[in-house]
Amino acid sequence: MTTPSYNRRDLIQLLGTAALGSMASPAISLAQSPTEENKPIYVPNGTGERLKIGGGTMVLKLQKAQTHGHVAVAEATLAPGFLGAPPHLHKTFDEICFVLEGTLQVLVGDEVFELKAGDLHLRPRGVMHTFWNSGQQPSKCLEFSIPGGHEEYLKDISLLLSKGVPPKPQDFAELEKRHDIVYFPDKLPELMQKYHVHL
Repeated sequence: MTTPSYNRRDLIQLLGTAALGSMASPAISLAQSPTEENKPIYVPNGTGERLKIGGGTMVLKLQKAQTHGHVAVAEATLAPGFLGAPPHLHKTFDEICFVLEGTLQVLVGDEVFELKAGDLHLRPRGVMHTFWNSGQQPSKCLEFSIPGGHEEYLKDISLLLSKGVPPKPQDFAELEKRHDIVYFPDKLPELMQKYHVHL
């Protein structure tokens, strides 16, 4: 029995065919129908749980229960002259803002960023931040919380503010206990005066 001989070109073709074959097999086995664990999620425009918070609205587009806790997404609209939140920080998650319409001013630490439509901004965990709209038109953005869970705070603060009476300091203390948020109320008067905004 003679051993087959291959020239260099034949050998390269043979190796290439073998490599393609080994790549195709896993691809076929992964091409399965979605299950409850990995089903796609479609969120049509204009849908989502709607929350009223101060001078803005938050429409919850994705919540942690839908994404295995990895991310939550809300569409936020903020009226001119309003702060989106008192100065605060989070210890366990980051926030990303992608502006869709108008402008938004974001304070992180001591630095202010002005975001316009198409701009993206990361607010990292562990650093005090807030945001406001000092423009003439409403601003709209997508807010990503990574990992998810911040939407539970948004529901609670919306419920608190819907009572029609100004929240008391103990109300904010309760929110700090239940959620990953630390407020800096001493920073609020200076911000409101300097940038001519309010809650």
